[in-house]
Formats: sequence, structure tokens, C-alpha cells
Amino acid sequence: MRPTKGHIGYTVRMSARPQLRDLALRILEGESLAADKCVDLRHFADDAPGPVYTAPLIPGRSASIRLSSQSARSTQPPFSALEEAAVRGRLLHAMANHELQALELMALALLRFPRADRRFRRGLAHVMADEQSHLSMYVQRMEALGVQLSDLPLSDFFWRALRSPSDPLTFVVQMGLVLEQANLDFASHWSQRMRAAGDAETAELLDRVYAEEVGHVRHGVVWATRWKNDHDTLWETFLAHTTEPMTPARAIGPTFDRTARTRAGLPSDFVDRLQTVGMSRGRPADVWWFHPDAEGARAHALRTPSPYQPKKGIARLSSDLAALPAVLATAGDIVLVHEPPRPDWLAHRLQAGLPTVQLVHDPDQLANRTLGAARPWGWSPVSHARARSLSLPSEEPSRAPDLGAKRWGLAASRELLAHAPEPFWSPISVVPIECRSLQAILDHQTHLATLGYPAVVVKGDWSASGQHRRVLRDRAPLPDGERTRLEGLLRRHGTVTVGPWLERILDFSFHGDVAADGTVQVRGVVRFDTHADGRFAGAHIGPPHRDLPRELVRWLLNDGRDPDRLGRTAQRVLTRLGPLLAAAGHRGPVGVDALVHRTSSGFALWPMVEVNPRWTMGRVALALRGSVRGSACLRLVRRGQHPLIGAPSHTPLPAPTHATGSIWLTDPREAEIAAVVERPTRQN
Repeated sequence: MRPTKGHIGYTVRMSARPQLRDLALRILEGESLAADKCVDLRHFADDAPGPVYTAPLIPGRSASIRLSSQSARSTQPPFSALEEAAVRGRLLHAMANHELQALELMALALLRFPRADRRFRRGLAHVMADEQSHLSMYVQRMEALGVQLSDLPLSDFFWRALRSPSDPLTFVVQMGLVLEQANLDFASHWSQRMRAAGDAETAELLDRVYAEEVGHVRHGVVWATRWKNDHDTLWETFLAHTTEPMTPARAIGPTFDRTARTRAGLPSDFVDRLQTVGMSRGRPADVWWFHPDAEGARAHALRTPSPYQPKKGIARLSSDLAALPAVLATAGDIVLVHEPPRPDWLAHRLQAGLPTVQLVHDPDQLANRTLGAARPWGWSPVSHARARSLSLPSEEPSRAPDLGAKRWGLAASRELLAHAPEPFWSPISVVPIECRSLQAILDHQTHLATLGYPAVVVKGDWSASGQHRRVLRDRAPLPDGERTRLEGLLRRHGTVTVGPWLERILDFSFHGDVAADGTVQVRGVVRFDTHADGRFAGAHIGPPHRDLPRELVRWLLNDGRDPDRLGRTAQRVLTRLGPLLAAAGHRGPVGVDALVHRTSSGFALWPMVEVNPRWTMGRVALALRGSVRGSACLRLVRRGQHPLIGAPSHTPLPAPTHATGSIWLTDPREAEIAAVVERPTRQN
């Protein structure tokens, strides 16, 4: 029979079995929803696939259903809103839009890849027939609920994202293993919510879609497996072909349906990795990394222009605790680690309710990513260099070279105690002074003894975590060994601080974020534990007065008359400190260490012992309050203190529970140290 000219410029062969190419053209270029987009795909021939087709800027649509760059932004409505027919109709509108774009994109794939395996093309046509059915059901149901397809903008996001796949493998990954896989979750999730809201008809429609989407994902699995390189796993192929904006995170819906993915033929390892992939859905991801020696790197830069090389212990600490910033990150952010994370530890984190982030061990994986801000643990010349290597914007170098040194924080503490004291705060005499010679150290020791402080502590200006400090308890002439150690501190740091050794009762930290104008958003107060030498031992999660002796609780709360005394102190301290930090060029997190010590007349609070212009373990403990309930403590555990520290990599991790059990924030196996949240064991 003679071919006839189609109404929008393509040829439709008038035969019993139309060519698949002609049907695809009609779906892609036709304007009518019923006559063109839903043309019958049950019978076709595919012996004339034709030349490679160039994708149009937009698919053919009538004016009322034309794609738009405007999005009818749909957030998940609260359960009570689903009682409204219009709300349910708008949800189905979004689903109909996705089905229609998927149908057009599949038609485009048939036209762009005419030499693809005919079995693939035939299978894709059958998937398209299902998409037509889903589209028709959605439109009919939403119209019954009072919503027309033309009532709301039809976002063109999926069309823009998938209109130019470079090859059939990229198409089946991004369509079959991303969009179709996500539909498993969306259909299941909304079916349950619709049924719970009393809309059984819509729930049954979604149940049918859900069942058929399993086959659509299976089609993607089959062809991705056939076309991938033999030496790559399906997961590696998936990662290699999911470029922005079609990131792996878009393969996950509001719930994660493992059963449907298994039925679709996805390997269990693939499913495990996808559930914990943690990538952003499109938002530029901030990049975090652990840099515990920021102060050491800054001090080194002040002494010499030579490259900074961390000591072996610091390098191992950086490696073992590399994943720690994942607690601070926003879901979808990137955390740089030293080794590929083990899937069972990622599953452990997921089960514990921690943020799902992407842990990247090879920075080359970020080469084509749109990235956000650099978020190192602390800023130093080393972290500035790393930010530049990743093409990340970084904070300006501090205008105060000694920011982070002991003397900088002590000057602020002295000013605070002198000009804005509270009755329960320590006297200004507790604040150490700077000394640059051995004689100055000994002279101040004598002065403190006259004030009733029998012992003094000497700290290197850049000391941290109990290192580079000496305690002098005897005013007798110094032994040669002690003299040598003090002279070594002076040579290494140039300046030391000398202050009274206090009878320490409690340690706290105040946390906030400093803005460019010097204002500070206070984040909270954390109680922490230290070892006898001042090293960090643990940070308590929850209210800082929880589980303390009654005597201390009464003092902290001023016998109930001032229940927020610590919070009010944090506000005063950080408000006063903010302008100083901003003037020094610092933006972002700050932690201020404080302590309660015993005096002859009771307790006193020294509200600004140290200023840490960086992230801290206390800030990690604050971040954990959202996922850890009840009494718990963040601790750093070393080899020999727990059987899992340093254990072989195949050693299983215990599952965390809501009430008991440990949450491993870093993988303890084959490590020297790990970060763990410990909960008290229940007593019988």
C-alpha cells in the first residue's frame, strides 16, 4: 500500500505491521496524547530501523501539555493532606508527567540507536506499551480526582537529563537502573499511603504499576549485564554511567524496596551498595575530610616554608578516623577517606540512622562532579592546598597567624573574665600567661604559689590533646631532665603558657558557627571526659547535666533557679568571641572548651579554657543527638581496649539497636583507633 503523509511531517506506513521506527516517531513527534503518545505498540515490524536520528530540543506536544522548565514542585504531603482529592490528584499528575517523558525518551532511544540488538529494541517496545498503560491510568484517575494534565506545569527535567545518552548502555543504565528502579520505591510507597488514606482505587492502580516496573528494571539489568565490560561488575558499570544529574541517588525513592530489586534480578551486592551510596540527587555536594593536625600544620608553616609532613601517629589517626566527618555532613555530601569502605560497615551506619553520605577514596572520581564547599576538619596550609587540588572554593587564610594557638584563646579568656564576669565564674588568676624563657616560667610558678596554686601546667603554644605539656608540682630546683624537657618545649613552640593546675571536676564545650559579620549561631553545650594528662576520652550525647552527681547538678542549675545557666554562658562566651574570630578571618565552626574546678569555697566555671576554630569531637557529639537517644557517649577506642579494634576485615560487626549496642562511626577492623558511640548496658 502507498504510504501516506503524517500530519506533522513524518511518514506512517499503512500496513498490518507498522515499522517500529514509525511508531517511535509518532510517539516522539506527535502532539496528541491519545492518538500519538498512546499509539498501539502491540504489533510491529523492525526490519527497517532507519538512520540515526537527531534528538529534538523538545518532544512534540500540544500547547496545553508542553514541557516547561518551570516545575510544579511536589513535596511529600503530610498524611492528613491525602484525604483531599486534589492533593492525591496532584501526586498522580507528577507520576503521569514522569511516565509520559519516559515513553518519549524510550521512543527517542529506538530512533537514536537503530543498530542496537533487535531483542533489546523489541523488549523496549513492550516496556513502552506498559508506560502507555500507566500514563492512561494515571490521567484517568487524576481527572476523576479533579486534576487535568494541563492544570499544572510539566517539568522537563527528565527530558533534559536523558535526551542525549552517548550509547545504548548509558541509556539502559540511566533509564532502567535509575528512573525505573526509583519507580519501584515510589509506587510501593504511595500505594501504601493511598491505601492508608482510604483511596483503595488509587492504591490498586499503583500496585499494578509496581508489579510491571519490576519487569522494566529487569530489562535494564539484562541489557546492562550483556553490554558491560567483562572485567566490570554491574555496580561498577552503574557508577561509570550515572553522570550528573542522573546520579545513583536518583535510583532510590522515599522507601527502599529490597524485595522488588531482588525480583528484578539486581545482585545482592549491588542492592547493598545502592542502599548506602549516599550521593546527592543533584545538589552540589560539600566535600569533607578529617584533618586532626590543622594546628600542627599551621604552626609548622610559621616556623619554616618546607612542606609539612605529619608524624606517623598523626597520619595513622587521619586514616583510621577519616570517615568521622560523615556524622557532621548533610546527606548527599562527600567525605574523603583513605580506603574503600566495607559494605557491611556502611550497612551498620545505615541501620544506626546516621546520614547517608558518599565516602570517596579516589579523588579522581570527583573530576566531573559539580561540587559545593570545602569542609576540612580545620583550615591550614595543607587543607587550603587540598581544596585547590579539588577546585573547591576555600576560606581565606587567617589574618591572625596565631589563631588556634593557646595564647590567642587565652587573651580572649582574660578579656572575658576581666570585663564580663559572672559570680560563679573563675577568677582571672586562673588564666595562664605567655612565657618565652625558662626563667619566666619559674617566676610565674612562684607567683602562682603565693596565690594558693601549688602546681602549675606548662603547655606548648600549639599543643593539643594532652601533648606538649608539663606539670610542675614542686618549687625545688628543677631536675636536669625536667629542665631539658621545658627547654625543648620552648624551642619547639617559641612560646609556652603557664597557669595553675586546677582540681578539675567537669569539662564542657560550647559550640557555634561564626558568620562573616561576627555573629554566632549557638549550637549547644557538650560535656566531655578527659584522661589525667588532658587527652580527649569521650563526649556525652544528650543534656550536659545528665547522669551527674546531685551536688553538681544543683550547682549547675543554681538550685533550680537558673536551669539554663550553661546555655546562657555559652551564649555570652560565643557572642563575645564571634567578632574577634571574624576579625581574624575565621568563618564557620568554633568550639570553646570550659571546665568546672573546685575552689576553697565550692565550684567555679572557667568559661574559656581553649578556643578551637574548627570542628571538634564535641561538635560530632552534638550532631549525634538527632540519631542517638538516651544516655550514650562518643569515645575514641584504641587497639587493646576493644576486641574489634584491629580485628580482621571479615570480622562481623554487631547490629546497633535503639537501646543498647555500639555504633561504630569509623570501621574498627584493621585500625589502631576507632570512634564509637557506646550506650550503657542494661542491668538485670
